[in-house]
Formats: sequence, structure tokens, C-alpha cells
Amino acid sequence: MGWFGGSTKKSFLGVDIGSSGIKVVELLNEKGRARLLTYGYSERRPGDLTLPLLDDPKTAANLLVNVCKRAGTTSVKAVASLPLASVFSTLITVPREKDEKVIRETVQSQVRKLTPMPLEEMITYSTFIDPLKGSKMSDGTSIPVSNRSPNDSIKKKEYIRVLVTGTAKSLVQKYIETFKGAKLEIQALDTESFALIRSLVGKDKSTVMILDIGSLRTNMTIVEKGIPFLTRSINVGGAALTKKIMTQLGLSEEQAEQMKYDLGTLPPDALSLTEGIPAILESITHPILNEIRYAFDIYSRIELTDNKRVEKIILTGGSAHLPHLPEFLSQTLQMNVYRGDPWARVIFPPDLRAVLDEVGPRLAVAVGLAMREME
Repeated sequence: MGWFGGSTKKSFLGVDIGSSGIKVVELLNEKGRARLLTYGYSERRPGDLTLPLLDDPKTAANLLVNVCKRAGTTSVKAVASLPLASVFSTLITVPREKDEKVIRETVQSQVRKLTPMPLEEMITYSTFIDPLKGSKMSDGTSIPVSNRSPNDSIKKKEYIRVLVTGTAKSLVQKYIETFKGAKLEIQALDTESFALIRSLVGKDKSTVMILDIGSLRTNMTIVEKGIPFLTRSINVGGAALTKKIMTQLGLSEEQAEQMKYDLGTLPPDALSLTEGIPAILESITHPILNEIRYAFDIYSRIELTDNKRVEKIILTGGSAHLPHLPEFLSQTLQMNVYRGDPWARVIFPPDLRAVLDEVGPRLAVAVGLAMREME
């Protein structure tokens, strides 16, 4: 029985295996609305972060079993996430044809030229942004060939935009071994991007960037009308700030972690100071800011998008709790930045709001995974 009441109805388990641990969320479909049954997570200390968990399926399976046991999950079927850094993603266009089979064959032909490894060694999935049938795009226009020169005239023939994602079969096998060892059945493997879109964006059709700051990596996804048009990942995360505080202030790891939370007692105008703890925060976010601006620039030049400007940033991930981070990013980038709420479309006991707000950023992917089977 889960923490928030068991049920004989079908529940859905989302499992997020990240660099810093495992997060699980179990949701129940209650009249078309997700209800939280239970959640749980494990965390590895920054000093313990060596090889990715999935490189040792047996250890990962044992950890997953322990997390599920402590959380009291009941479902044996799960949806798991693929780490963004391990996912191949590309946006292509193909000519619109009457025969759907011809369209799919054309997609495969183009993807074969773009994948980082032989297509036979990968599992790919195509998301058709535009309908396969019909005479017009969603906005009533035609789309030119993706590799045309800017000086070429726009061709009148209609095209279909296709988002293709994929990953190595060898990685998928590690998931299979891990979940088999944990006596769980994988119903689907999903990308972190789509999981976060479900939990944080929902039906919002505006153009947003999801900024997922984890322990070791920061992932950026620019979402337009519910589709991840651009994804990027850099090797900077919350662990870097912890190490910076340890080095500069001579603190232990535990003291440095506590110091990050204590930053929340500083007034917002302390962010403008050029020395002290806020300056450390600024030094860590500098490479993230550079990558955000670079991603904005790339997005503005993608021909296949309907919009060219990101309207807001949704902040999530285990390090999204860093004090004043939304205000700092908003002030620096001159745009709206706010922490995402993965519980916005989930029913839960009101008295748990405070604790769920605290753990929400680190569980956003798992929430979105559990929501997948409810679509």
C-alpha cells in the first residue's frame, strides 16, 4: 500500500535513473486526473559519483528494489527515462506523399545518414509534428527542405516535419537487465524531455525552455507547442557549487551542502554583490548562462520552427532549489524564470504541499514518466 492510500485500480510507476540516484513516483488514474499514491528516491553523495548507475545493472536493480520497498509502490509495470546525453535527436523534413509507407521509408533513409552509429545498433522513434494526411501544416503554411540554402527559393511542395529520437540498443539492454533484476516490467522507455513536458508544461503552447539542473549535468530543452525542438546538455551541476564552496571556505561536504540552503536567508539584493557566497553562485551559473544564450541563438535560426523567441524558462532538477536562482536568472536574462511545479496536474493531500514543493524539482521527470500511460 502506498503512503497516500492504496487502490485496486491500475497505477502507473515512473522510474528516473539519474547520475545521482533513483527517483520513483506512482500515480493513479482517477477519472482522467493523476492522483499521487507514493514517491521515493535515493541520493548519492557528490564524492560517491563515479560510474553511471546503469553501468552496473545488478547494483542499480538492488537500489531500485530498496527505493520501491521504502516507498511502498504496488505497480510492477514501469516507464523509465533515457538520459538526455544518451539520446540522439534530430528534426528533419520529408516530402508529403499519399502513401504513408513511403513517408516512413524516407524518414528512415534520412535518419540513416545522421545517426552517430549504424542504425542497426539503435532503437529509434519518430514523432510526426505535422499530420501525415491533409494538405496544410498546422499553421497553414508549407515547409521548405531542411538542408536548403538560405538563398534558395521556397519550394511550393509540402513537407512534413518529423522529430526522430533514438538510443543505442546496448543502453536499452542495461535497462532491461536492471528492471528484470528488480522484478519490474518496462512498459516503455521515454526521453527526459518528453517526461518534463508532461509534468511541467502540459497543454501550454507557448515557447519555453526547460532548464534541468542536476547534480552533474544541466540539460536544456526548448519546447514549442509541446514538441522539444532543441536539446542541449553540459557537464555543470549542483555538485560543482558544493565543491566550490568547500574549496573557497574550507568546509566539509556536509557543511557546504548546508551552506547552499542557508543562502536562502540572504535578501534578493545580495545577488548584486561582487564578493561572498552570491559571487560563488554567479561563478557556477556563468557557463550555464552562456549555454542558454547559445541555445536561444540556435533556436532563433532553426527554419523549421514556428516561433523564434523563447518566452520563459521553467527551472527544475535537484539543484533548482538553490536560493534566489530564479531571480538571478531572470535578472540576468531579462525574462520570466520560475520553478516548475510537477504537482500542478496531480491530486494529493493538501497538508503535504510543503514537503512536495521541496522534493518536486528532483521528481519532475519521474512524475512525467508516470503520466505517460495516462495520455
